[in-house]
Amino acid sequence: MTIGERLKVARSYADLSQEILAERAGVSIDTIRKLEQGQRQGARISTLGALAHALGITTTALAEGVIPQEERRSDELLAIRRTLIPASDFLPSADHDEEDTPPDIAALRRSVEDAWGSYHAADFVTLTRTVPQLLTEARVAAREYTNGEAQKANAILAKASQLGAHVLTRSQMEDLALHGLDRARTAAANSGDPLLNAMLSNSVSWIFMRTGRLSDSENVAVATADSIEPKFRNSTASEVSVYGGLLLSAMTAAARHRRYDTARELLSVARAAAVRIGEDSTDRWTSVFGPTAVAMQAVSVETAAGEWGAALRLAQKVPLMGKTPDSWKVWFLVDVAHAQSQTHRDTEAVETLKTVRQIAPDWLRRSGLAKAVIREMLEHPRPPRGVKALAKFMGVAH
Repeated sequence: MTIGERLKVARSYADLSQEILAERAGVSIDTIRKLEQGQRQGARISTLGALAHALGITTTALAEGVIPQEERRSDELLAIRRTLIPASDFLPSADHDEEDTPPDIAALRRSVEDAWGSYHAADFVTLTRTVPQLLTEARVAAREYTNGEAQKANAILAKASQLGAHVLTRSQMEDLALHGLDRARTAAANSGDPLLNAMLSNSVSWIFMRTGRLSDSENVAVATADSIEPKFRNSTASEVSVYGGLLLSAMTAAARHRRYDTARELLSVARAAAVRIGEDSTDRWTSVFGPTAVAMQAVSVETAAGEWGAALRLAQKVPLMGKTPDSWKVWFLVDVAHAQSQTHRDTEAVETLKTVRQIAPDWLRRSGLAKAVIREMLEHPRPPRGVKALAKFMGVAH
């Protein structure tokens, strides 16, 4: 479907006339008509964002649609689906003869931590192969171990399930991912670790945000942060990191909901928490958080607000050589490329996206915002040098 066709379907589903949608989005009705009639094949990202917000969907959903069904049905993703919610859970009884020997707890935890490292390195090819086995082994460990070892095994199962949900979400299987996270809450409760449930809630907030449930996303993150708010004088770095990560999720949701004052207030509190821990967290078991993460998110607030100059000024102060994982670096860089393209710095935007390609090529191919930036530059009278090569790499028609 074209953008115009998706717009028409979404508008009909929302039961809005073109006139009402134009008024709610602050977009010219002529733009809406031309898109729906196929007279225009694209629009500025800010226009698509305004339309998507008025329709209650994400900008990516309007600009890119859904992932192809053949990718949804890939053997690797089906394996994650089977292990995240196994059929054995719904059978009266099940034999596990092939799994009588539980895995070593310490080794299994290291494997799950390494898998999270692959996620933050945007290595989805590796993840789709390894996550099913990790989920299976974690389930065996949670079932076979007792006492204190059982708590450790349940913590591993909760984190493995959270990882599986993130991988499915990246392939736009959000509802299944949420179901998996809901089931993971049982393992988190049996782990004896109060932070695990908060980590799962942060993932829920992120998925709500991706599916356009912005108020729900913010509410879940804020309520969970309030429930674990640390006393900075004697809290551990992990406690502050999880708390700060929730604040950043709430801030992002508020910004995308155009509640910029609220987003900046949440950012201010998150910045204080980052100062408390002093450096960026590298603990793959908790949350990505620290001064650099906060600085990157400050840029995202300004891009959401359309304050492109402010976003680029803030971006100049963000170090890319620190401990922040690659996944955050590429999210940040796409925001920078977006701001550059909106301020007629197309050559700089192309170079920024080339950097993203060097860091995480597979991630770039999946980025709806990056594709929208590329498509917008292609429509310029004189597209910048290098943009067509990027478009070909990312599968953007030109």
